[in-house]
Amino acid sequence: MSAMVASYSTLLARVGHFLFGKRSSFSADQTTDIEECIHDGLKTVYAAHPWSFFRPIAEITTVAPYATGTVAIASGVVTLSGGTFPAWAASGVMKVGSTYYDVNTRDSNTQITLEDTSVAVSAGSSYELGQHEYDLPTSFESIANDSDLHYEPGQADWYPPVTQRHDGFIRHKLQDDPYFDRPVCYSVRTVAFDPDVGSRKCLALYPTPDAVYVLKVPMILRPTQISSSDPYPVGGEMLTHVITEACLSAAERNYDDQGREHTKMFMEMLPLAIRDDRERSTPTSLGRDMPAGESYGNILRDDHWARSVRMGDVTINGATQ
Repeated sequence: MSAMVASYSTLLARVGHFLFGKRSSFSADQTTDIEECIHDGLKTVYAAHPWSFFRPIAEITTVAPYATGTVAIASGVVTLSGGTFPAWAASGVMKVGSTYYDVNTRDSNTQITLEDTSVAVSAGSSYELGQHEYDLPTSFESIANDSDLHYEPGQADWYPPVTQRHDGFIRHKLQDDPYFDRPVCYSVRTVAFDPDVGSRKCLALYPTPDAVYVLKVPMILRPTQISSSDPYPVGGEMLTHVITEACLSAAERNYDDQGREHTKMFMEMLPLAIRDDRERSTPTSLGRDMPAGESYGNILRDDHWARSVRMGDVTINGATQ
């Protein structure tokens, strides 16, 4: 990556030179002091504004129910013949006949155990195994603005967005009325805590997907610190100078009671960076002005309020509204 982008190595050299008068060959204690300043500086930048680069669009691809081979079930233990259970089977829902069962564990390529250990089904039975939980990226913090999820353009049919519901509602529906179909609602649930990345989360869909769908997920990234193994900060391409001054400002606060030049520079640069980020990420129009009943492309005015709305100040008779 370009040397113009803030990174662990460039910040280590800049802060190290400020604190110790050298750019390399730091002792362990000196490295710890430098890293504390880098971490404090990044936290200051990340907390200053809801930066647009923290809101990427991720894609989640669902899977069609797996139905290869046949199964026999005894005391909730499912034995598969003629197939291999997928890696995600432990988070699956199995349908045998007209009955649905939650999977507890994936024991091997040909064996899973159901939550209900009283289930018994004769050998040679057909089945379907669907997946309703999908892991979100480790960098995922939350859905941006509690947004709907949209299907990938170009799929066979036009589908309405998948709306967010409370996780209790999703769990209730999966228990009360389980079936495989196109997802219409979702929730985000915490599934585990990983000490390396924090809480891991997944997307729970209802109904359980009956086919392959690609969903667009507007996400908010989890702020993370940098290190020698993860050298680039979020937004480092756009905020190189701001991040550098923030880390030097932290060094001033932590170890230099006299100097405040970098703090002053950071405070001058930050509002300009926020302004630039807003200009890059704010739309100037929300659509074309269109009378009721008329269409634009395949979009009807009755379906979408497409009044053009300009962003910023509006002046009427010399007065700013």
